[in-house]
Amino acid sequence: LKKAGETVPLTTGEFSVLKVFARHARQPLSREKLMELARGREYEVFDRSLDVQISRLRKLIEPDPSSPLYIQTVWGLGYVFIPEGQPR
Repeated sequence: LKKAGETVPLTTGEFSVLKVFARHARQPLSREKLMELARGREYEVFDRSLDVQISRLRKLIEPDPSSPLYIQTVWGLGYVFIPEGQPR
């Protein structure tokens, strides 16, 4: 991953989540589906690790993580990756 021409290091978990987003661009994914595709296991209601990784990814790639353009929240469902970075 590069930002402003600089290589940005990712953890294994962050890379796995970003890879799932890239393969399913513009397709809203539930937390359950993201967890299954990124980690090969079911999502547990109290497991917040996915949300933490998404928060970290937003801090790395978003111009303003509080108003994400790339990794957007789909209320009541999960997240969607918009490679072009468009506001919803």
